[in-house]
Amino acid sequence: MNFFKRAILSITRKKGKSIILLAVIFILGNLISGAISIQQATGNVETTIKEKLGTAATVELDYEAIEKMDESEMMELEIEELDLELIKQIGELSYVKYYDFSTSTYLGSETIKSYQGEGMEEEEVMYEGPSMDFMLKGINHAPIIDLEEEKGKLVDGRVFTPEEVENGAPVAVISKKLAELNNLHVGDNFTLINEVYSFDESNGEDKLVTSRDLVLEVIGLFEPKAVKNDAEESEEGMYDFMDIEYQNTIYVANEVVSSEMRYNMEEYMKVDEEMAAAMGEEEITDYYTPLFVLNKPEDTEAFEEEVQPLLPQYYKVTNASDQYDSIAAPVESMSKLSGYVLLVAVIATILIIGLVVLLFLRDRKRELGIYLSLGERRSRVVGQIVIEVMIVAVIGISLSLFSGNLLAQSVSDTMIDAEAEKQNSEEEMYYSELQTDVTTDDVLESYKVELDPGYVGIFYLVGLLTILVSTIIPLIYIVRLNPKKIMM
Repeated sequence: MNFFKRAILSITRKKGKSIILLAVIFILGNLISGAISIQQATGNVETTIKEKLGTAATVELDYEAIEKMDESEMMELEIEELDLELIKQIGELSYVKYYDFSTSTYLGSETIKSYQGEGMEEEEVMYEGPSMDFMLKGINHAPIIDLEEEKGKLVDGRVFTPEEVENGAPVAVISKKLAELNNLHVGDNFTLINEVYSFDESNGEDKLVTSRDLVLEVIGLFEPKAVKNDAEESEEGMYDFMDIEYQNTIYVANEVVSSEMRYNMEEYMKVDEEMAAAMGEEEITDYYTPLFVLNKPEDTEAFEEEVQPLLPQYYKVTNASDQYDSIAAPVESMSKLSGYVLLVAVIATILIIGLVVLLFLRDRKRELGIYLSLGERRSRVVGQIVIEVMIVAVIGISLSLFSGNLLAQSVSDTMIDAEAEKQNSEEEMYYSELQTDVTTDDVLESYKVELDPGYVGIFYLVGLLTILVSTIIPLIYIVRLNPKKIMM
């Protein structure tokens, strides 16, 4: 009889043993299926989120390295400013699609109101001292890199021309909400005030020394691409302060910002002799923050390796994708756990199924001896056993494909929620030029355990290969069988 037919008959006639083997494979298959489901889901999340984070990179101080210094090292610490020529040199590298460098300052206004969130326009905050409601953000890349990278979108008017940027023309791009609040339109002018204060030691208050107006023409209106509103937070009076700051951001040429900062510093030194003496003949310089947009995500590592040796001490390259580790901690935790579970499940499957198959073979010792004594080749006997186990395995694996997927969804949802809650309680805020609106919530929304073709293929490959290995090991028992001794 054909050994394949013998395998089918063995499965159907020995239903009890076949059901036991099926149950063992089903249970172990659920562990493998669940682990692979989570692995696939976390891998998809990483790809999706890193695409959202983009390919931007910047050069900034390595605060972690500075914080690790002892007191003596801190006393001798001298931080060199990032040279503008170096920024331009980095910007010309082949990995860079386009780049910008920016300087910024804060100014106030006596004629226009700042945006303070929905429902807050009518409330006035009374205080004394410098008015700094508006962030004047300088740009060198005329199209405005924030808009090209979709942090916001232009909804009316235009962006800068290269000539306006180079000459420091008094033109600006402002947010649509700020324009609506102050009834401003493209072509209108508005006035900011640059106030210079000094500290009056006699009464402990800031004293206005002088001020000057900065008149700007609105040439364009932008709108943040995605503003996240939380109804519960709004009811409690809590607002997204990052959004508020962006709504009050005014894009101008770098030269406009530099001019205002130099004016403020020069006027302040006229009333502060100590600072004037400390500055001496030293020229007031501008500090620029660079932003490089790379051609593709794969360039990130090569860009960092080439740029790092060029940087002054205590500076480092920071990529937008670096933020993935901080916002995706719950998912990364699940990925590591699923990796351990998968490893343990594979080892357990090999050991347990190997032991089950070995016990079944010992019970069938006389049957196998008869096959061999009748002249059946050992390879065909081995093939029969492999077919028996693999047929049952395919059924068990197929059943566990769906139940393991559901198990992975249930378990991972519970564990991710717990990790997310823990992370939120420990989260620390810090500023970076690469701040993004991608949050842990976005990561959790992207996490989906699905039955996609990739998952199905990997699961069948891992599952069946593991069972095949666990079956082959006990088959050594058949090879060593001596039919004469069995039949005596």
